[in-house]
Amino acid sequence: MDQQLSVSDFNVTSDLKQIREFAQFKATECLHYAKSTNQSHAVAWCKAKLLRYEIELPSNISAPEILISAQSDQFWFKKLKQIAAQKFEHVRRSLDLVHQTTSPYCSDEQLRNWQWQKEQSIDYMSNHCFVSASGELISMLDAYRANVSNPAIRRAELMVRIRGTEQYSKLLGHKGYFYTITAPSKYHSHYTSGKANPRYQDFNIKETNEYLCSQWCKARAQFHRENLSVYGLRVVEPHHDGTPHWHMMLFMPPEQAKRVTEILRQYAMEHDTNERGASEKRFKAVEIIDEKGSAQAYIAKYICKNIDGEFIDEDKYGNDAKDSAARIAAWSSLFNIRQFQFIGTPSVSLWRQLRKSTSPPSKELETVRTAADNSDWFAYMVLMGGHNIPKSDRPFSLEYEKHLKKHLQGLETSSLSNHAFSSKPIAIRNSSNTFAIQSKQWTLLSSPPEQINSTPAQRDGRAVDEVSGGYRRAWGGAPACGEEPQSRRSLGLV
Repeated sequence: MDQQLSVSDFNVTSDLKQIREFAQFKATECLHYAKSTNQSHAVAWCKAKLLRYEIELPSNISAPEILISAQSDQFWFKKLKQIAAQKFEHVRRSLDLVHQTTSPYCSDEQLRNWQWQKEQSIDYMSNHCFVSASGELISMLDAYRANVSNPAIRRAELMVRIRGTEQYSKLLGHKGYFYTITAPSKYHSHYTSGKANPRYQDFNIKETNEYLCSQWCKARAQFHRENLSVYGLRVVEPHHDGTPHWHMMLFMPPEQAKRVTEILRQYAMEHDTNERGASEKRFKAVEIIDEKGSAQAYIAKYICKNIDGEFIDEDKYGNDAKDSAARIAAWSSLFNIRQFQFIGTPSVSLWRQLRKSTSPPSKELETVRTAADNSDWFAYMVLMGGHNIPKSDRPFSLEYEKHLKKHLQGLETSSLSNHAFSSKPIAIRNSSNTFAIQSKQWTLLSSPPEQINSTPAQRDGRAVDEVSGGYRRAWGGAPACGEEPQSRRSLGLV
């Protein structure tokens, strides 16, 4: 246990002040060594130093980026703080502190840390605002509540996209299946009873999720080799002991359903196939039948459970849903696990950008914008070419402007990797035209309380939506043009 609480000479039980001091010391070491030798030796030494503390860098990162990162005490502090928190949680898991009978999904200490961080973020946002070049003022907290950072909006957007994807599958006559994929027993630390699992081989949560990702990559490659077309949604959630497992809602042509299921089962059962209970627990496939409920109904509880626990009372273990949702959010935040990912569907970034836009000078783009503004993911999918289409073949895409990150200012950009830049959407383009996205040039400022607490106003002629602070029309609200959205009427879908 003492070895697990140390990474080389770094003690993960250190408080934040000690971690910051350690980070400053290591950054200074890298700085002094880089000054005393040539670049190639300095890069190799700095990479070895980072790996000694389990800090990995992207394989395609450039030499100047490696040196600047290694010489930054902020970089070291951020990475060491994250490693310490993850190591600590892994040790708590090994000490029987994370399972159904004590603390499900994550430890009580990690939950408190996450709640404290949320409180600090809310406090910061309450005292800052954004101001545009034209003088328009918006609270940072209102901006947070008006986008997908807000759990209510995030949940609503996911449900809108799921419903639209299901409607699209019915248009094509495709079948839907709900799959559950679980890692082998050696990745699970405890039984539901709270008893330690004797087969557990000390895999941490991140390693378990990487294993599931690798098995999905194998299955996806096999789909490609056999020309099988699947699309849908993947949800990652923890078992009671923090071990991640996957739920997948996939749609496909009926004649491909049997083979798709066989491939997924093959890779889910690839390792430790003969262990007890593997055939029942490691892989489950359920056909989505309209008489029993829609695909949206199948997945809704997993969406709610993993975001804010709204609309459900208890999780599968009998715990309060809202408390479980907070614990799951703390778990995913600590281990950087992407909880929801759509597969084979059009860009949601473009969808969100279109919802912000006013009427563009193009009838074709206006039709797509209307679909997005009406929360009509079904029409948006049809207009964007359907499922599993390469980005280059979509009728519209976002064009981004790259900005060199602040700590790399002054370097020659031609020698840097993509990791050195941040991207900002500046235009929507198709094969013949480019439509510029208006930039209001927002600047972050400290703001007085009377500006923060001002009443939200209507914007762009839309009705105030209380959930989003008045800055967007409500998700999935009543269509603006009769019984069916204009986007579907123009497509001849109604």
